[in-house]
Amino acid sequence: MARTAPAQVNQSLVNGLTCLQELVLADCPVGVRELARQLGMDPTRVSRLLSTLGWLGLAEQDENRKYHPGPGVHVLSALSLRGSHLLTRALPVLRELAAETGLVVALGVLWRSHVCYLYHGGEDTPLELALGARGPFPARQSSIGRVLLAERSAAELAEFPEPESLADALAKVRERGYARGGVQGESLAVAVGQPAIAALAVAGSIDPGMETRLADRLRTAAAQIDSREPIADQ
Repeated sequence: MARTAPAQVNQSLVNGLTCLQELVLADCPVGVRELARQLGMDPTRVSRLLSTLGWLGLAEQDENRKYHPGPGVHVLSALSLRGSHLLTRALPVLRELAAETGLVVALGVLWRSHVCYLYHGGEDTPLELALGARGPFPARQSSIGRVLLAERSAAELAEFPEPESLADALAKVRERGYARGGVQGESLAVAVGQPAIAALAVAGSIDPGMETRLADRLRTAAAQIDSREPIADQ
């Protein structure tokens, strides 16, 4: 779904969420000056933002006064997954698809210019390794990313580097109804939902002669995810 910027953007909110995102993505606790340097922001402003996130329980300081995600992040994550029902609807379909095809199966969403993988694994991948095990990946380099970008407006795509070449690639995605990834088409992806809320992909050794049939199977799986009833609260 196309997104239009509001007439007046709340920059303080944007800055706070940007700080929180960097904390979540960091492999280790980060200090105020280090984070300010990464974001190109004033250290005093970053310090105030991190203090506020700490007050909200979204960030915590260690003994070295460096920041890491707080317990509130886990609460938001759990509540968002519960509220959307996306993962609970998708898991049975993903496991079935992996067993049927013998390929790696992925479910991802688009966040700005990156794909965030909610699930990424094969038939024998333990659930704890398949769920959220991969970090953000550039959207235009991902079949999931391209199939989701294909639903964005020309104005949104203009913010990406080399928008003309990206537009050409996305035109092919719209024409086919699915996206290919890799030099030789090692992954295929289709959108989930109308408008798309996520995308579903398979990756591995894909026989070119099976591409159309596999894309149809992906569409069936995507429709199953979109139409499944949420699991009731216990």
